[in-house]
Amino acid sequence: MDDGDSGDRLLLDGDERAGGPPARSADPDRHPALERTGPPPYRQIDARNVHHADALAPGLVAAFEGLLYGPDAPGFLGALVDRLDADGHGVWLVGGVPRDLVAGAATGAARDLTAGGGAHDLDTTGTAPAGVFRTVADEVLALDGRSAELPRRFSPRSLVCSVLAVRRDRRALDYRGLGLTGMPYPATGTDLLQDARQRDLTVNTLLYDPVRRLVLDPLGWALADLGHGSEAAPPPLRIALPESPTRPDLCAELLLRAAKFLIRWEAQPGLDTAALRSWAAGLPADLAARLDGAPEGWSRLAELWEAWVPGGPTATQAKSLREYGPALSGLLDRLGVRERSDARDRSDEEGV
Repeated sequence: MDDGDSGDRLLLDGDERAGGPPARSADPDRHPALERTGPPPYRQIDARNVHHADALAPGLVAAFEGLLYGPDAPGFLGALVDRLDADGHGVWLVGGVPRDLVAGAATGAARDLTAGGGAHDLDTTGTAPAGVFRTVADEVLALDGRSAELPRRFSPRSLVCSVLAVRRDRRALDYRGLGLTGMPYPATGTDLLQDARQRDLTVNTLLYDPVRRLVLDPLGWALADLGHGSEAAPPPLRIALPESPTRPDLCAELLLRAAKFLIRWEAQPGLDTAALRSWAAGLPADLAARLDGAPEGWSRLAELWEAWVPGGPTATQAKSLREYGPALSGLLDRLGVRERSDARDRSDEEGV
């Protein structure tokens, strides 16, 4: 893990019971006798859940490589991936890019990602802790004359490292190490399965290894939930969670994230929401009230919602979201969610 001031910290068994991060440095030179245990990342998951990208869909490798190494990609991206790999760190694309490229025609998003300059930002993860990543990123950016002045950002609260566009209006890259479960403070490690279980939806657990050109489905659910391999036309798309959190703030954020995808994919034929509907209905009806002790949490949720659903849902969409139960309905009320008229939405789509 990284404390944002003293560099990466080394975690040992038992540190999960400590009140805060340990003081010991993660510098390997300070621990010459220390041996790492546990299987390397690719031995943690079933080999049947590792696929060469072009075996899933012809041209998928070229689509990924265009985002990292193509003429419209930031010059540092490919060099950063190559440097992390050369230093012995695993690095993977995660989140929306592998989800939408693998889904392809199922969501209609793959064309948007590969057209007009590639993705607006790339989410990545890996085995390098935050301090190591920041050091490597700074060195790579310094060597690339076009990228040396790009602003960087680091959040000690989330351990997310970002490289921003020159005007700071968007992120070119976000990186967070593989997440660890059961820790009372932000921490990362090398466990692909633990990391996948912490992600919001099963369709967002896909990883792409740009060095080996492999697509990883650590839990074995993401490809099926994206409709890959289905004989149906069009393939079904399923919205479900890897695991059910218990903390009210996490439940609230996941509900709103799910709502974003319900709106984004509302026109997708065969959209399967049964698992999501069951989970949402089982949440406490007073979920919104349980968040009132942390005002900063409401500010964060409001910012996320505005980013995910700019302008608010249409009246029809809002009505559909409220049918997922009192927990989601209460969140929408507490956030004062604005609704657009369906007529105006149709006019916008028709260019009127």
